[in-house]
Amino acid sequence: MKILVYSSVYPPDPAATGQYIADVAAAASGRGHFVCVITAQRGYDDPSILFPSYEILHGVKVIRLGWASFGKKRFVSRIIGQISYTLQGLVKGLLGFRPDVVLVSTIPPLGILAAYIVARLRRSSLIYWVMDINPDEAVAMGLVRPSSISARLMEFINKVVLRYARTVIALDSQMAKRLESKAGLRQRVTVIPPWPHEDIIRKSESGGRIFRKAHGLEDKFIVMHSGNHSWVHPLDTILAATKFLVYRTDIVFLFIGGGVEKHKVEKAIRSGAQNILSLPYQSFNNLGESLAAADVHSVVMGAAMIGIVHPCKIYGAMAVGRPILAIAPENSCVSEIMAKETIGFRLCHGDVPGVVQAILTLADMEKKERNRLRENAARLVQNQYNQTILRNRFVDILELAAGSNG
Repeated sequence: MKILVYSSVYPPDPAATGQYIADVAAAASGRGHFVCVITAQRGYDDPSILFPSYEILHGVKVIRLGWASFGKKRFVSRIIGQISYTLQGLVKGLLGFRPDVVLVSTIPPLGILAAYIVARLRRSSLIYWVMDINPDEAVAMGLVRPSSISARLMEFINKVVLRYARTVIALDSQMAKRLESKAGLRQRVTVIPPWPHEDIIRKSESGGRIFRKAHGLEDKFIVMHSGNHSWVHPLDTILAATKFLVYRTDIVFLFIGGGVEKHKVEKAIRSGAQNILSLPYQSFNNLGESLAAADVHSVVMGAAMIGIVHPCKIYGAMAVGRPILAIAPENSCVSEIMAKETIGFRLCHGDVPGVVQAILTLADMEKKERNRLRENAARLVQNQYNQTILRNRFVDILELAAGSNG
């Protein structure tokens, strides 16, 4: 079958959504299907990075559009980039081959419009992979008003696409319920949770020791926050906790990645914080080494984002067998995951004393007890979030959609 994929992020860009899209695209290509991805030529987080306009990656044809990404720092520039990507992607989709299946994610949000028009006019099955929900996310962040023209337009487009899609895939049950309610869907939304990139993560033979040595952290207890530093998952509580632990010179807070919340980390460092280290995104091939360098991983879930977004970083942390320090609401998807196994601690936003105590407990924990948390995390990945099983399940859905279309 022929598969057309719309996603403005794609490797080697390190954004998580692009990595998941690439997993599915490569798996489908591995089964002998033709896969073409239409993405942006510039970096999602850093638009100064320029990727090749055309290449073949793992058997997947990748077409990158110029002037389709202008970074995430300004809301207006993000919208301009989305519109440019959508219009260019629409033209490419209508003038290219006729796909059996069109797969679209929610980055960028307006990209679903191009996918919908192409699928409808080319009579292709549409698979809508919802990574986050808009305009709900923008409204919750206070970027737009619910009654604004842009929010109402996006709400209308989303409902049209949701109702037309052959299959809608959400990341968790709360997101699925929100989508079903939002669009009045007759069919149930399929839930496929994100998976850790085990094939890359397990390449680390040193268990993070090489990474630690490279950054002078050999004898430190590392609390790591790795990934996108986003508005939707505020870092205020974990940053506040760093101030109460300055006396513990053995504990270091390591923030790896980028995003609009990164400035808070940099500000704390400029203010004299000696126990905080900030690093940029690491290369995807070095992901396992950097993640394994942590003693505990911080996973933050914004209180207003339940059922709207899903923090994928928890899966990578579990895959390398590290305890989780979750700052998330009680009824969130993160809490549901942590309730399945004892893999760490969950605290609420604003509970700085609780976070401080949890870090001290983990830092002073006997090795045997900490290893038990690590084993529980790794077992949870193997049994419920296995990369191969979930990725193959996704490709099965694409093949079923193509068969139904025929």
